[in-house]
Amino acid sequence: MENKPLIHISIPFELLKEHYLEVILRKRLSVEIILKAEILDREERTSFRRIADTLKNESITLSIHLPFMDLSLGALDFWVRKISLKRLFQGMEVASLFEPILCVFHSGYHPDYHREPQEEWRKIFTEEALPKILAFAEDLGIVLALENTFEPEPEFMLPIFQSYHERLGWCFDPGHARVFSERDELSWLTNLYPYLREIHCHDNKGKWDDHLPLGDGVIDFRRIFSFLKENNLFPILTIEAKREEDVFKSLKYLQQICHRWV
Repeated sequence: MENKPLIHISIPFELLKEHYLEVILRKRLSVEIILKAEILDREERTSFRRIADTLKNESITLSIHLPFMDLSLGALDFWVRKISLKRLFQGMEVASLFEPILCVFHSGYHPDYHREPQEEWRKIFTEEALPKILAFAEDLGIVLALENTFEPEPEFMLPIFQSYHERLGWCFDPGHARVFSERDELSWLTNLYPYLREIHCHDNKGKWDDHLPLGDGVIDFRRIFSFLKENNLFPILTIEAKREEDVFKSLKYLQQICHRWV
């Protein structure tokens, strides 16, 4: 990464195409494009290529969030795993058109299904699914970062990153750590920071994944950014917000933090 924070704004492909492309180009904003499953089925390849070419011609830096809804890449059921990989690969192929600096994905681990067979799930994900995913990514020339979502603790994910430390990065989501895991967000960061490539920036009140503007919830982003500064870490900082006004509120917060950071 560059020796300064790079701020991206998360935006679904359909909103980028229909409403915000001109704004992104005019304001020279870096983006993380969300590729939803239904968009992959609905849009023609030429549509993705046209937007990709426009962004590349304007030298807009971007990352991609790959499809994740309903996917279970380490599923105990072979057919669920197979179709999940197929959908992810479809997203990766489209993502490669944009030549992103990073692609983020979820494992599909869920405590309702995988808490008891936890080690079996991790073995399938690490030894069967990930080699296929990483090999396909390398063929396409894209770099991947695995996001923490429902995983219970950083130590559960650590062996995954250790196994593929030169090929797989970590996308840190402190909001997910706060509401879905058994450990606080600083514990996640201090355990997994050697693999850090990106941070999803949104806040919450500690109960639900609210995706509030930074500073409107309970997550101590100042401690997170202090840790990054102390350890000379410069991940992508991606704002994930539900409303346009929340995007710019978080952007202002990050710009103030990053100004002091560098």
